[in-house]
Amino acid sequence: MAELLIALDDDALRRWAERVVRERGYVCDAVANACDARELLALGNYELVLLGVNMPDESGVGLLGHIRSEHPDVAAVVVTGEDDPRLAMTAIELGAFGYVVEPVGAGELLINLANALHRRSLGLENLRMSHSLQATAAHRSASLEGAMEALRRSENRGWMSQAETILRLAKVVEFRDEETGHHLQRMSAYCEALAREIGIDAQHTERLRLASQLHDVGKVAVPDSVLRKRGKLTTEEFEIVKTHAEAGCRMLAGSGSEAVQMGARIAHCHHERWDGCGYPRGLAREEIPVEGRIAAVADVFDALTSDRGYRPAFPLKTAVDMMREERGAHFDPELLDSFLETLGELDGIKRAYAG
Repeated sequence: MAELLIALDDDALRRWAERVVRERGYVCDAVANACDARELLALGNYELVLLGVNMPDESGVGLLGHIRSEHPDVAAVVVTGEDDPRLAMTAIELGAFGYVVEPVGAGELLINLANALHRRSLGLENLRMSHSLQATAAHRSASLEGAMEALRRSENRGWMSQAETILRLAKVVEFRDEETGHHLQRMSAYCEALAREIGIDAQHTERLRLASQLHDVGKVAVPDSVLRKRGKLTTEEFEIVKTHAEAGCRMLAGSGSEAVQMGARIAHCHHERWDGCGYPRGLAREEIPVEGRIAAVADVFDALTSDRGYRPAFPLKTAVDMMREERGAHFDPELLDSFLETLGELDGIKRAYAG
């Protein structure tokens, strides 16, 4: 069981509390003043302190502040004979997990202690997860920076080297999102098919194929707890996901590679909508770069026709009907019409990169 420290100046109350918690199975020490409490806290490994407000050498409020600053992993429950809302608020603001007013029964005391220990456990687990996420983010950022550095070196070594490094850079993000399978290959191939259909020259089309693989690179900044969540996102979680557009643009901006420059534009605007209701800037119609409008069509098509954690893939006809309903709203109407003219090729791409 948990190790407790009881710091109460009232001898009778201290002995009673010590007996109650020991009978419950807790291991505890007991002192009558704040000075002794500080010494034991420095030497011991306590999970919770039960402390009084009025002690001879230092107020319980002062001891509570010391615990919060010097022993933040230790929970604290205040016991007092003063039913004072202001004092209670002060204790809570200083980090107390409970505030018990005398006279107090054994059941009420034990419930407050159990609740405080439970909250402490949750807080420590959240802190552990936060540190783990930070370490993961640091590792991921290092991987991303390594890929970016390789890309910078490749800018002087020719197109094929750039192409290889762009794919490596995009994979930094894709490996986190297991359910999308070959999303990068499919999405970039859809972009290539649409670019050819509308008459974009071969060199520009190849650049678009490569650059479109970087559209979600900003998701490296989105926590795994949000990115990999099964089921519908909350409003707050969706706002976090939306930050990937700006983040991706910042990561890629300033490169000497024309493909990466295009990747920055696509990352920034592939969630803009023809009607101006997209994000992050609310661009509309031709304000959205054409490569962004192409990527938007390709990205949504792949999302609709692929399995997701919260739903299976839609049948092709259903997905096409859903996209046609967004013609002139989400999508550039002419680009959507051209895209749907290539359905045979799109189905072949989907089959080639199934999974």
